[in-house]
This record gives sequence, structure tokens and C-alpha cells, in this order.
Amino acid sequence: MSIRQARRRIRRVFRWGAAVWMLMAMAAVWPGAQEEADRRPVVYATEVEALIHPVSAEYISQTLDEADRAGADLVVVMLRTPGGLVDSTREINTRIIEAETPVVVYVGPSGTRAASAGFLITIAADVAVMAPGTHIGAAHPVSGTGSEMDETAAEKAASDVAAYARSLASQRQRNVELAEKAVTDSQSFTER
Repeated sequence: MSIRQARRRIRRVFRWGAAVWMLMAMAAVWPGAQEEADRRPVVYATEVEALIHPVSAEYISQTLDEADRAGADLVVVMLRTPGGLVDSTREINTRIIEAETPVVVYVGPSGTRAASAGFLITIAADVAVMAPGTHIGAAHPVSGTGSEMDETAAEKAASDVAAYARSLASQRQRNVELAEKAVTDSQSFTER
């Protein structure tokens, strides 16, 4: 047998060995892959239709905790709100960002809004979805009591929330300029 023939034979044996090894590896992995494909997705859904306050923050946090513990595939938050408290909004957003389970915020049904705090929650989600005929934005901070804030306090609050909106938008790769304008210019945006 020549050297050339010996090399061909070695290559052939090596190829067959590699093929057998690959088939064995695929057979070992395949049952788990098939089980995963046969498994139905686990989706948690929750709804917030009110002002954003400590109770709604706790409600969303509990839902996200439960979904994470259950190994859920997705959490959908249906959101309809005129706004709410900044501290509660920050608590919700921190929990959304830290969640192991991807979070979709759905503004709907048609004709509803996620204004002010709702805007900030929407842009914090992994995925933001809006039903036709909905809008978000108008996130300029106002006094929780309904009274006028003095100019300095109003300026500080607006600057703080604008920076927060920019940070969220940047983190989630959304339009930073529009997020800031929702706060500084009270701009609102439709689903388009």
C-alpha cells in the first residue's frame, strides 16, 4: 500500500468516525430538543387600568416574580393609565428591567392611553406594543396634589424625569430624543 492510499484510508476512517460521533451527539441531545419543541409557551398576563401608585407597583412586581419563578416565556402587561407617581413608576421599571422573563407592555385596547407614568413604563419594556387608536406620552411631571409647583421645583422635576426617560430609551434602544420630548415638551405619540 502506498503512502497516498494509506492517507486516503486514514481520512476515510476519520470521516466515518466523525460522522458516527456527530450522530451519537445528536441522538443524545435530540430528545431534550424535541421535548422543548413540544412544550407550550408559558405566558403570564396582567392588566393595569388605573393611576400608577404603590399598589399597582406591587401588583406588577408580584406578577413578574411569579413568572420568573415559574420559568415563564413571556409576561404581557396590558396598560391603560393617565399617569401616576414617579416613585411607583421607577419601582415598576426597575422590576421590568431586572426580570428574567421578557416583558411586553401592550397599550390597549383601541382608544386608550398610557400617558405620563404609562409612557415611562412602556419604554422600559423589552417590547412595546400599541393597539390602533392608542397613544402614549405627555410625561411632563406635575404635582401629586394638583397644586402648582414653584418654578425651581418644576424645573428640577422635569429635568430629572427627562434624564430618566433618556436613560430608559437608550437602554432599550428606543428614540432618545422623542423620549425626552415626551417629558420636556409634553409630546404624545400615536401607535404609528
